[in-house]
Amino acid sequence: MDVLTTILNPGVLFFILGFVAVLLNSNLTIPEPVVKFVSLHLMLSIGFKGGVSLSESSLFGDGIIIIGIILAMSVLVPIYTYLLLKKPLGVADAAAVGATYGSNSTLTYITAAGFLTSIGVGYEGYMTVALVVMETPAIILAVIMAQMASPRTGAKGTKDVIKDALTDGTLLVLVGSMIIGFVLKSLGTEDSPLSAFIGGDMFTGMLVFFLLYMGTMVGRKFKAIESFPFILIAFAVLAPLVNGGIAILISKFFGFAHGDALLLTILCASASYIVAPAILKDVLPEANPARYLTMSMGITFPLNIIFGIPVFWWIIRHFV
Repeated sequence: MDVLTTILNPGVLFFILGFVAVLLNSNLTIPEPVVKFVSLHLMLSIGFKGGVSLSESSLFGDGIIIIGIILAMSVLVPIYTYLLLKKPLGVADAAAVGATYGSNSTLTYITAAGFLTSIGVGYEGYMTVALVVMETPAIILAVIMAQMASPRTGAKGTKDVIKDALTDGTLLVLVGSMIIGFVLKSLGTEDSPLSAFIGGDMFTGMLVFFLLYMGTMVGRKFKAIESFPFILIAFAVLAPLVNGGIAILISKFFGFAHGDALLLTILCASASYIVAPAILKDVLPEANPARYLTMSMGITFPLNIIFGIPVFWWIIRHFV
């Protein structure tokens, strides 16, 4: 399977359709309640299937190593981002970008998992645990760094930041469905009408629909990029390559299975555009959302969806 064949899968093509529709000033719109439902369905599905898979595997061995790597990257990325961007952007914006890129994009992960399923490549349940683990540490660390550098920065204290991070609705659905999947599989009752609702063709259809919507969202953000500072464009392009490259080298060193290696790489290469921005707007109000949100959604997300997943997969298949 070459890179071009990998790129031209239904999800990517519908993402491009939504993107092009916006550039053509089409009146294509998708109601927000529908989008919310589809988003929750995807979170529930990936969490439940991860819990079922986790009950059949173990967190020990590669699982513990991968979670340790995820935690290390959650510390490394916000620190180096903050140090690189503090002077040109200021404390608040540098910390916000660090939080965004030290966290991850759940939809990018789900797209990569769907891609692996479509080509018949498996991955372990502990990868969903890694997804959950990476959601919040970078956000908490980045806000703490900003508050230490400028005590007036941030509208909330550290305890409030941690509470908001751990009670985010998306994270709760993901964690809760993973626990439910684990429990039901352990009891031998996971094969139920629920299985048809969250798996197979329905999951693929929901993913394609959501990528169509995300194409329209990215198209709107993309229109603002022409007036965007060059340093932010460069960072949004290069940071995923650096972070993903580190993950691939680590995967080769430890000999991770190819499916796990791709998901680890995508976790490290992606940037949050849902959880981190939702928390940052309250806990770090001095930061400019037009910067970190446009970077993650308008640049990094489409690059990972269209090019990152297939290119990283090609590299992993040939060199890991």
